[in-house]
Amino acid sequence: MVSQFYGWHLMSFSALPSLAQSQGGQWTLTHVVSESCKCSAKVVEYLVARGPEKDVNEEILVIGHPPQITELHQKGFKTRTLEPDDLKEDISKLGVPFLLITTPKGDTVYAGGYSEKSVQDGSPIRDLEILRSLQGTGTVANFPIFGCAVSRKLQKIVDPFSMKYTGQVKDEL
Repeated sequence: MVSQFYGWHLMSFSALPSLAQSQGGQWTLTHVVSESCKCSAKVVEYLVARGPEKDVNEEILVIGHPPQITELHQKGFKTRTLEPDDLKEDISKLGVPFLLITTPKGDTVYAGGYSEKSVQDGSPIRDLEILRSLQGTGTVANFPIFGCAVSRKLQKIVDPFSMKYTGQVKDEL
């Protein structure tokens, strides 16, 4: 059972680059988080503390409705909410939190995690470092997405004893 708890932080998930909504003429950071994920809560806490980056379009896409949404608005962030049912793509391997970065031309150049480890484990959130690297050299290593599964099907595979996930997402997903 101990390996099950540890394993949750070793499994890497997939991103959905199609969730990015670039704003023409500006670099865009889309932070994709979920209301029921502790790693997502760490990312939201970090974003509330630092506020939106100047000269960059930043948006937080929330799967569900986190209590911090008011704080994000007060800090000046744009937010969008989606329910898992609203996602048209295959979400069977989707996990949160993840970061999407698009260029001023609208090309998605980054779809990955925030660091080399789970942010829940104390790993730094490197969103701005990733952005600056892309703006400078145009390249960056993609970090894996460590966090929480979005689909109930994947939650059942990752957590067959329902120790971490307890009916947070509808069973048919």
